[in-house]
Amino acid sequence: MNIDSVSAPGWTAALAAQIRSWGIRDFTGIQTQAIEAGVADGRSMIACAPTSSGKTLVGEIAILAGLERGHRCLYLVSHRALADQKYADFVARLGSEVSIGLSTGDRDEGEAAARLTIATYEKALALLLSGQLDVTASVIVADELQIIGEPGRGPNIETLCTILKRQGMAQIVGLTATVGNAGELAEWLGCALVGCQDRDVDLIQQVWSGGTAYEVRFGQEDALDCLEGEHIPQDPVEVARKLIALGRGPVLIFTESRNEAMELAARFAIGRQQTVRGIELAEQIALFSEPTEASEQLQDLARREVAFHSADLTAQERQVLEQGFATSAFCACFATSTLAAGVNFPFRSVVFAKLTYAYGEREGTMLTRADYRNMSGRAGRLGLHPDGYAVLLPRTQIERSHAATIVRPENDNVVSRLVGLSMRRSVLALIAHGVVNTRPALVDFFRLSLLWHQIRERNPHKLDDVVAKAATATDWLIRAGFVDDDFDVLLATPVGRAVAQSGLLPLTAVGFLDMMCAHAADIDADFERYLTGLLHWVCTCAEFGSERPSRYLPWPSKGYVDSVGFLQAFPLLAAVDRNDRRANQGAHALALFAAGAPEREIRRKTNLPSGQLHRLAADIAWVLDGLRRIASVPELGYPQTLTNKLQMLARQIQWGIPVEALDILRVAQRENVPGFGRQRAVALLRQGIETFDQLLTAAKDKVQQAVGGEKRMSALLHAVASCIGFRQDKFREAHRQLAERLGVEALVERCNDALGTDYEDAVIALLTREPSWSIRQIDDGRQQNAPDLLLTLGVHALLIECKTTTKKPPLLAKEAAFAILQKALGYDKAMHRVTLGKPRFDEHSRKKAQAAEEVTLIEHEVFIEGVLRVLAGKVTPRQLVEWLIAPGLTELDRLGGPASYQILANDKSSS
Repeated sequence: MNIDSVSAPGWTAALAAQIRSWGIRDFTGIQTQAIEAGVADGRSMIACAPTSSGKTLVGEIAILAGLERGHRCLYLVSHRALADQKYADFVARLGSEVSIGLSTGDRDEGEAAARLTIATYEKALALLLSGQLDVTASVIVADELQIIGEPGRGPNIETLCTILKRQGMAQIVGLTATVGNAGELAEWLGCALVGCQDRDVDLIQQVWSGGTAYEVRFGQEDALDCLEGEHIPQDPVEVARKLIALGRGPVLIFTESRNEAMELAARFAIGRQQTVRGIELAEQIALFSEPTEASEQLQDLARREVAFHSADLTAQERQVLEQGFATSAFCACFATSTLAAGVNFPFRSVVFAKLTYAYGEREGTMLTRADYRNMSGRAGRLGLHPDGYAVLLPRTQIERSHAATIVRPENDNVVSRLVGLSMRRSVLALIAHGVVNTRPALVDFFRLSLLWHQIRERNPHKLDDVVAKAATATDWLIRAGFVDDDFDVLLATPVGRAVAQSGLLPLTAVGFLDMMCAHAADIDADFERYLTGLLHWVCTCAEFGSERPSRYLPWPSKGYVDSVGFLQAFPLLAAVDRNDRRANQGAHALALFAAGAPEREIRRKTNLPSGQLHRLAADIAWVLDGLRRIASVPELGYPQTLTNKLQMLARQIQWGIPVEALDILRVAQRENVPGFGRQRAVALLRQGIETFDQLLTAAKDKVQQAVGGEKRMSALLHAVASCIGFRQDKFREAHRQLAERLGVEALVERCNDALGTDYEDAVIALLTREPSWSIRQIDDGRQQNAPDLLLTLGVHALLIECKTTTKKPPLLAKEAAFAILQKALGYDKAMHRVTLGKPRFDEHSRKKAQAAEEVTLIEHEVFIEGVLRVLAGKVTPRQLVEWLIAPGLTELDRLGGPASYQILANDKSSS
């Protein structure tokens, strides 16, 4: 259907113009069906069609139409890389018109209450249960919804969808690959079903084995002999060469491991000539690469228009390669399954080098039909290829039988995995965030699930098992002190709420609290010495080692390394199991990673390749942040300086560098400085360059040598000189709306905009709206070198210094952050020192605050949030003052009371 011929419910000229601006003129079959069924008119539906059939645009139309109707929108995706890509797409297309947020667990951008939020399923569940996401009357797009049937992730995704059902949505559009029971999914969610079995580009599935070959067209059953009289190779490299000779390139060859991909790519490239286009690609890779294990081989292969792709590549390396894929610049790419989770690159043929997995958790299992459908769906691009080819290479009779099965047109059913739910975590989350508050309500919740929908007529007693597990989990949570049963009303305790908000397994929290009871004082007193022990403890905690782990440790390569000896050189918080190679080598690698060691060195010392290391680091950083949230509960009594250290360690692990190098690296990453990553940030650190001022004033040859070239140096210096910040204020719009409701919008806006002494005046004007405390201006122009303000309430007195900066990047250095100490020398020690910084403090200031005993640092956005909670009556003035006198960098988790966006949502629902 042509876009100019559309006449459908909800279809508008503005919607058509927006889609036309994306270069789209014609709609595929599934897109046509969805439009005619009313996807632009708010009609909920499941769109079920093969991979590469255009389902994504169906979801995007629902988002565009929902925004046009004034709804908030949520776009759910299966992987963090896809979330990053969708965020970039929507920002490029709509960023000037609507606020857009991204939340994936390891990356958060934009407003907390954005009009359009892109999130992974797991992060959306966490946001929803913590009150940070309001889905009432929202438009929700659920991409790759068939993963609700996966054993590992499915239970949490089903929980999320059940909550969405319960809370009520304006529209939900589920996008799913071809499954056998799409109608059942649609019925469960109360949706219409639109679907098609046909691809717009024919997929010809071929099985090459034992010197013969046959083919089955996608969607058909009949198999026909093919390539008769031709030599039929079995080796993946020879298969790729054969397909190119047949005119069926570019070719994507899926392998199981990074090492296989690199080895096969190197073999394929033997004898191939360097080309002009290949040399240009290699130059781009060189510019955008750090000196990693793979960078030199990537460049050598690129000169011959060959590539390999795996999770080990840096984000910038992937970006260069994927741009090459998009323009068919590579004739062959050898890739792990990570590429199957990306966008549709124009490969004409896809080859499956093996059907049985040989490594890791999946060792001995075979390629599933769902994975095969997703990966083979990358073959053939509409407008570029007349058809696509999927070539399977079975080696045994069992594999030949399996290949014959997965190329048939039958589709797998999506089956609820709720019985595999981590019940304690889920029940705690449901109770902590008010979804249920009694045992009968818990039963009612599970009766809304897909499980109950699927078994209620066939085997209704199966729900009894889930209910019994929920009851057992509830009793355990009560014994652990996470839930109170008060006259049959279930309420989460403060610690229980923090555990639920952290997303961690309750068993992890119990182990952490036991460990902290024994070691918290020692850890706080000598954190650097205990850093390795903390990392080892996390690698051995329930998140990775329980019966139902939420995260998985990578499998290091085989070969002897002395990780146990390395770990035993430090004070440990858990016993070392010499047989637990994954935990020991993982902790060893992370300790080196955090110290800034090169990834080649880490691989040599721990057998952990860089891609697995980066994935593990992201998971460990997430766990550390959750532990920090739990330790921040005031009732536990742990000092803020200790939780500041845990939070800094999480950042250090996430980025893989000492904290002194973190500011420069973050600016470089934000401004997309080519090839500048952790290793070059550490190289600057070794040259004594830690701060922006040091970088801008250092000798150019010194900087150039550290970063590897004049072009990269120029880009870095430009980034530092021009960067206006790491991100927009997360709560700014929520603050504006709440301030308007409280009648202080002008005062808050003045605080947001003011600088220098004007900022001090604006803060006084805002604080004066609360009559309980007394505000005095000390630095009135007559006193020299005095603090700016004195706030008193009861027995508490706070000397406050207001600091702003207009430097680029706008971060306050430690000289400004701690100037209050010198200015307050002549004042009573009982008067607590506070620095209010706008917009943020640099990492050096944050690190120094960890050792603070009489100074509190509070950033502007956090300060506004706290004052608004007081003015809204959700936090008492005394609570805010006591929060401000805790030394260190203020943490909102310690303040209590609902956040600004929750206050707005609660007011909205009550009205």
